Amino acid sequence: MNAFEEFIETLKEGIVCKGKRLYLSKRDKGRFAEEENLTLSLDERSLLFAKVFYGRKPYWREWIELFNIEPEFFSSPFEDELYQLISRHFGRIFVEYYEDRETSFQLEKGVPAENTRLGQKLIKCGYKYLRNWYYPEGWMEGGQKLQGEK
Repeated sequence: MNAFEEFIETLKEGIVCKGKRLYLSKRDKGRFAEEENLTLSLDERSLLFAKVFYGRKPYWREWIELFNIEPEFFSSPFEDELYQLISRHFGRIFVEYYEDRETSFQLEKGVPAENTRLGQKLIKCGYKYLRNWYYPEGWMEGGQKLQGEK
């Protein structure tokens, strides 16, 4: 079993904390062979989505983007567990922080990405270089996300 198969199998089994289970509830093909779309659910309800790119060596490295994240995910035990799992398999992560009120507030006030609540969690998982991807451009900017690189 390769590392990415192990990642998917772990998500299928689920992450259990305090009697609740975060698990892979849906897996769809992406735009090309190396990409998949995942739905992660908490007790039968969608909690977040992930776009996963497994890389195309030697040209592109693997990455994962978490988006449409329900507010209850942030600061939950599942947040730390999922980031730890992801960090073992992906050298690049993007996390949409729109519903993470604390991180959003910190970034609005000019706090550097690495000093935010979310930034500190990513650093603890081994992501060393952080970047804020939010540039107001009149509704053409895409989602608000932090990028972490190993």
